[in-house]
Amino acid sequence: MLRRVPTEARAALLAGLAACVVFTAGAWWLRGHVHDETLEQTARLAAVQARTTAATEATTDRSHVFEQGFWPKVEIDDSGRIHPALGIAVALDGLDELLPPAPPDAGPNWTRTVAISAERTRGLAQRWRAQLEPALPQGDDPADATVRAQARQRVERLLHRDLTAVAARYTLPDQRCTDPADAPGRCRRTVYHLVPPDDADAAVATLDAPLKAGVPAAALIVAATAWITTRRSLKPVEAVRAQVADITDTTDLHRRVPVPVARDRIRALAETTNTTLNHLEEASERQRRFVADASHELRSPLTALHTQLEVALAHPEHLTDAVHDALKATDRLRRITDDLLYLARPDSTEPRDVVDLAEIAHELAHEYGHHGRPVVLGPFPEEAPARGDALQLHRLLRNLLDNAHRHATDRVTLTVSPYEHGWDISVHNDGAPLAPQDLERVFERFTRLDEARARDTSGIDGSGDADSASDARGSGGSGLGLAIARDIAHRHHGTLTAHTHHPRPGTTFTLHLPATKASP
Repeated sequence: MLRRVPTEARAALLAGLAACVVFTAGAWWLRGHVHDETLEQTARLAAVQARTTAATEATTDRSHVFEQGFWPKVEIDDSGRIHPALGIAVALDGLDELLPPAPPDAGPNWTRTVAISAERTRGLAQRWRAQLEPALPQGDDPADATVRAQARQRVERLLHRDLTAVAARYTLPDQRCTDPADAPGRCRRTVYHLVPPDDADAAVATLDAPLKAGVPAAALIVAATAWITTRRSLKPVEAVRAQVADITDTTDLHRRVPVPVARDRIRALAETTNTTLNHLEEASERQRRFVADASHELRSPLTALHTQLEVALAHPEHLTDAVHDALKATDRLRRITDDLLYLARPDSTEPRDVVDLAEIAHELAHEYGHHGRPVVLGPFPEEAPARGDALQLHRLLRNLLDNAHRHATDRVTLTVSPYEHGWDISVHNDGAPLAPQDLERVFERFTRLDEARARDTSGIDGSGDADSASDARGSGGSGLGLAIARDIAHRHHGTLTAHTHHPRPGTTFTLHLPATKASP
């Protein structure tokens, strides 16, 4: 489903979701960090307050929890007992374990911080409230009423909360030491201030509103930035698409798409597109030349055929000669058509059969000898196995021999010899050698050298048709024989080249084919 969404929207959506997750996690971390820092700061203030309370209690003869400081306090003697007369003496279960007295060797600046979880105070609210009232002043004095209101409010703040208890130690004056178990001067107490996380909660509360608005806004900004950035990044791609579409509509293959300056994948895409357009332009140009050359080659035999038919109609007494000439013209048309069909036929089939190149060469030499065009055989192995299509290789060698006979002065030589990992098949004619600039040009389709045109042979190469072998010298070639021969060589993973050996006369065409082991 997401694949159907435009790239810009998909990038913006994913970036926005990722930003929302990251910013939410960051907001939670910030809240926790601020909460912990504020709680630690409050605990430090409570420690100062605890030491202040301890100093006050050690020097005064009266005590009340709500006369000093901001937080309720609990006072414990060295035996762990809570002293109700000294403050909020709530007998919480396990309170003596949670709030132990100071160690005997504690110094005057000793402090301790104890965490009390909400689970410890949950369910004890009624007991706490019941034991709070007797500890409060009961007079009608407005000051006492204020103390009672503050006490109840502060105690309610302690219920169902995670508390921090901060302790300090002091020694009571002898006149206030009423416990018989305490020796004079040894009436030590530990005072705990119970600190709720109100300040930390308030600090976090100030962040909640900005964070609730800021996280979505930041995620939206990231999504918008991703949308704009992706859209701008895809502009070169859109330019490439628009240019290709325009080229397609106008069929103007000379144009190219713009290449961005940045060396990135879009630049690679543009360069690849231009390379493809280059290949298309070259293919279109080859096709245009091919059609033009084919039209030119077909026009000559068609014109000759038309002329012969006109002669037959005008001179019935020459009908036999006219029909004979017309047959030659139609035969050439057939050969040209066959060659064009072969070159136009896609053939990606991998040759699988094992054929004997020496046997094919012997057969063709024997056949040409019967038609009065002898072929001199050079060095020959007993067998030359190669993997390929026997009919195509037969056609390849026939085209080479037809071409050689067309240009030979006295003799054509055919040799088969081994070379590293393959076979060399050479066809040499002793006629006029090719010019250096023509050694590659002769393999192009419809290539006809000036000398061949002057002799009206229609090209340097033959058509490769079996029943035209006897009159190939007179009729000329289709201009496709060597092109077909090289195409067959390439399909068999081989090469076909032409070269001369000065001062030796003539031209040699050499076929290189990879060898294979013959089947047993």
